[in-house]
Amino acid sequence: MIQFALTSLIFLAFQAILVLGLNVQFGLTGILNLAYIVFYAAGAYTAGILTGPPPAPPGLTYIGGWNLPFYVGILGAMVVAGLLSALVGAVALSRRLRGSYLAITTLVVAVVALQVVSQAQGLFDGSLGLLDVPLPFGRGLSSGAFAYLYTGFMIVVVAICFAVSARLRRAPFGRVLRVIREDEVAASVFGYNIFKFKLIAFTYGGVLAGLAGCLTIFYVGSFSPAGWGVGETLFTLTCVFVGGAGNTLGVLIGASVISLVFVQLTTLLPTLQSDPSLILVARGMLIPLLLILVLRFRPTGILPERLPRLAYRPRAAADAVREAPAEDDSPPGGQPQVSGGQR
Repeated sequence: MIQFALTSLIFLAFQAILVLGLNVQFGLTGILNLAYIVFYAAGAYTAGILTGPPPAPPGLTYIGGWNLPFYVGILGAMVVAGLLSALVGAVALSRRLRGSYLAITTLVVAVVALQVVSQAQGLFDGSLGLLDVPLPFGRGLSSGAFAYLYTGFMIVVVAICFAVSARLRRAPFGRVLRVIREDEVAASVFGYNIFKFKLIAFTYGGVLAGLAGCLTIFYVGSFSPAGWGVGETLFTLTCVFVGGAGNTLGVLIGASVISLVFVQLTTLLPTLQSDPSLILVARGMLIPLLLILVLRFRPTGILPERLPRLAYRPRAAADAVREAPAEDDSPPGGQPQVSGGQR
């Protein structure tokens, strides 16, 4: 039971990092990026080819295999995912695509990337994916010790990502992102470079997605195209909606509810253990149903976004004006001022 709890916490941490990045893209900036999971895959594949061994078994082919330390894999995954997201964002956002047009563009990117990686056998071993990626803390640890150590490591990483994302949201940069989300025309009137701010937010989300991907492959030890379909982006987007788009703590709550209650705990149902395929069917029904109920009865999510209160209060200002003494408009010498139409 302890092992199950640790595994659930680790997978929750992966999802938490993902939702924090997508919340900056969609929750704060309003960018509906359906290719978000591509950057997650880019981080996983980069970490795998940097830290994994050369392809030895017959038929196993992929680039890389350099046996580098795991921290090099983490840095490389974040850099590659960030560069890829910057490239995709520069192409998509420079066209000033908005709403459904931007979503369709990113969806095409996700589908094309999935097909290329699946069909190109020499790139990342096609549909089989990368295998036998070494553990980050050495092979001498027992499974229990590794689970405890990796859980603590993931808690620290999530805490850092949460602190940075929360700070970004409260900073002037985050306020500009919210202005862009609400009205790009108004933001441009005030002189903000819309493309630059959106590209930075897009890249930041891609970096967090790449970080989640590399940490996933380090724990699982393998990665294949089956783990990063378009449905995974929709799953992460559901966590953002349920928790409260734009609220850093809210999206973590949404990820916790869906990952723990609707994903991990469903594996404990005794009636589903006889047929594991029923678990996927149950998740496929329960999670969309939850999203529909949230959008119907609480569209702002479990923990809605809280905007900062204005220091200026119109009622108090009006009271101050009424209580202020009237100014004497008489000219010097005590003579009343005569308007232009009177004699």
